[in-house]
Amino acid sequence: MKTPDLRVGTRVTIVFENEINKSNIHYLKALVYDYENENIIISQTTPALNRHFLNRRIRVTFLVPVEKRFVRYGFRAQLVDLITDYEISADKYVEALILKQYEAPELMDFRMHFRIKPPSQNRINLFFQEEKVHLIDISLGGAQFAYPKSCSFLRGDKINIKLTIDGRDFDLQAKVRHIFIPYKYFAQGSIQYVSVEFDYNNLQLETAMGRAIIEIERKLLSEGKI
Repeated sequence: MKTPDLRVGTRVTIVFENEINKSNIHYLKALVYDYENENIIISQTTPALNRHFLNRRIRVTFLVPVEKRFVRYGFRAQLVDLITDYEISADKYVEALILKQYEAPELMDFRMHFRIKPPSQNRINLFFQEEKVHLIDISLGGAQFAYPKSCSFLRGDKINIKLTIDGRDFDLQAKVRHIFIPYKYFAQGSIQYVSVEFDYNNLQLETAMGRAIIEIERKLLSEGKI
């Protein structure tokens, strides 16, 4: 397959290289404004970045349609400048970021742990203590879910969970990586968000989960939600 080119108007997801495969990874969304050789101009990201982040090494990723499905490509780059008055149309100025691309796009491995936020009705469900939990996001490497604060989790704890994927059950262990209380629940302190890293060696689970994640991502893309 020919290596795809990044195009003006492409939606991209950016991650910092030093956060890849970590539980605190941030996913920044942006739109390509201009692309010439190794210089790329993108919209201000969501969440937004300031000059403090200049010169950081990043990974820029984007989805490419291939034979009725989408695959993710990406490349290494660096944030080199922040423009406060980039003209996107006549008399309309916005913030923009300038990136320097260091390599040609290549297929990205899902083990880079790009997480998706599944819709309420989806093909993957997570259970803890035989109770279905509210899944915030998930990847091949881990997940984040909401759970009552009455249950005490500690960082490093190993817990037993069950993933149900397209009606198939998979039991596995997970390690607790991060726990926090979202601001909207801070007053009553009733809900906590728990991030876990999966620990498994099951090719059937990996295949089923990878297929389901790709299909969810494809659906979200078609609905304009990513």
